[in-house]
Amino acid sequence: MRPFATRLRALLSAPDRLLWAVRVRWLAIVGFLSLAALAHAFGLFESVLPCVLVAVIGGALNAVNGWCVRHRRHVFAVSALAIPMDHVFATYLVVHTGGVQSPFLMLYVVQVVATAMLVDTLVAAGSALLAIGLWIAGVGAFRVAPVFAAGRTPSTGLYQGTWAAFLFYCLALLVYLGGYIAERLRSSEIDLAAQHQRLQEALSSLRVAHAELRAAYERQTQTEAHLVQSEKMRSLGQLVAGVAHELNNPISFVLGNVEHLRSYVDRLRQALETYAAASQSPAERVRLDRAWTELRIDDVLADLPGVLADCEEGARRTKVIVNELRTFSRSDEREHFRLADLHGGIDSTLGLLANRFKDHIVVHRDFGELPGVECVPGQVNQVVMNLLANAADAIDQRPGNIWITTRAVHGGVSGEPAVSVAIRDDGPGMPPDVQAKIFEPFFTTKGPGQGVGLGLSVSYGIVQRHRGLLSVQSAPGAGTTFTFTLPIRQTPSPVPAA
Repeated sequence: MRPFATRLRALLSAPDRLLWAVRVRWLAIVGFLSLAALAHAFGLFESVLPCVLVAVIGGALNAVNGWCVRHRRHVFAVSALAIPMDHVFATYLVVHTGGVQSPFLMLYVVQVVATAMLVDTLVAAGSALLAIGLWIAGVGAFRVAPVFAAGRTPSTGLYQGTWAAFLFYCLALLVYLGGYIAERLRSSEIDLAAQHQRLQEALSSLRVAHAELRAAYERQTQTEAHLVQSEKMRSLGQLVAGVAHELNNPISFVLGNVEHLRSYVDRLRQALETYAAASQSPAERVRLDRAWTELRIDDVLADLPGVLADCEEGARRTKVIVNELRTFSRSDEREHFRLADLHGGIDSTLGLLANRFKDHIVVHRDFGELPGVECVPGQVNQVVMNLLANAADAIDQRPGNIWITTRAVHGGVSGEPAVSVAIRDDGPGMPPDVQAKIFEPFFTTKGPGQGVGLGLSVSYGIVQRHRGLLSVQSAPGAGTTFTFTLPIRQTPSPVPAA
């Protein structure tokens, strides 16, 4: 009984199917009652009392069943009662209308098929076994009531017509149920097609969302890499600015004191020359000449101007380096856009990299006439430094050349006036697969410990934030050229650089 009960409980999730079962039961009641009345009118059946009794009791139970289904109350209990009671009523009707000769035997078929269509196959199988058992018990245990009128036999045409009429009526009920099942199938197919379409649309939306998330992730990765590098550069800039500031004062003192030292040396020279020319005794003259010679005063006086000039030149060079450090590391009023001289920034960056170039890299300047460019100078200097450092790394220790070309261009960026800076080296160049990844964060062709692959990605991000364009042209054995183009003026309200 448990599987049977489980199957019946499934009806609670499909009340429309139970309503169809209620309708079919009404049609069956009306059908056999109408057929019995017609057969009685034509003199075939002596009494329609059994049919009326089954119709009244079965109709009352079906009405209760319909009310419970519509109101969703006691559905399981009433449905579990209605299915076996249908077979009980059918058995009673068959026993009292001719037994095996009763046309109402078809009610068993209709009941089982309807149960299979509307409820469940297992429930229908149980219903069929119940029908067989009830029929055998009813026909075997009870006397079949005489229902045929006098002179009427089962072989008469009226009897056969009655059988045929009820058979056709039952077939019509089955067609009616088949139409319901077919409609449900068509509706399910339409629902499945609609769900499939919705799933396809959802899948497309998910693909778009996935692409957007991937792009956002890549942007976030680039931003994080830029922030890391910017923070490093900012910390380095602050350190360099502090060191440059601390060095600037003593270097200024040295430069200022060299002038005073030169005047003091001149005074000492004059004093020594005066002392040497003064009249002295022969013994004092001999002692003075000996000391003059031993101390090499003539050589000292001859070398002093050169030594002072070297000190002054060294101090002046140190001051230039300090000024270049301060220019490079300047925070540019906390990274606001302002007009800047790109050539000055390039020169200061070259000064910082002079030690890397040493005597094996020659820098060729091809500077055009450039107006002031609205930018964040510190960040543009960072781009120039990254590109020059990469060019020096590409050349490595062999003799090489770096060409820096600047030009004012028209229509370079969104059709507006712009400037371009090209940095070309005669290094080994890059194959196409490397060029395709050159601006990706953490991509590097350098060995372990020689680079983290952030320089070019950071530079690319800086140029983009300036509404510019950074590109590369290279081929194996033909060197590499990096070109970045910046608009001369930014939008009226530029977004501060990150």
